[in-house]
Amino acid sequence: NADSIIHIGAIFEENAVKDNEIFQLAISDLSLNDDILQSEKITHSVKLIEPNNPFQAVQEGKNPILTSQ
Repeated sequence: NADSIIHIGAIFEENAVKDNEIFQLAISDLSLNDDILQSEKITHSVKLIEPNNPFQAVQEGKNPILTSQ
């Protein structure tokens, strides 16, 4: 049972496969580390955007589905 839930959102360009993989591994490592998180649960979401489109990144960053759970 988790006392609290920590939600982490990330925005990556569609071609940033390695960045997405590293993010997923980091979330997994945190979730499994009882020394860091004793009573918290981590949830996450990833949004992929078009490459070289900073305006889409800003729009997606304002999306409440990505920023809250």
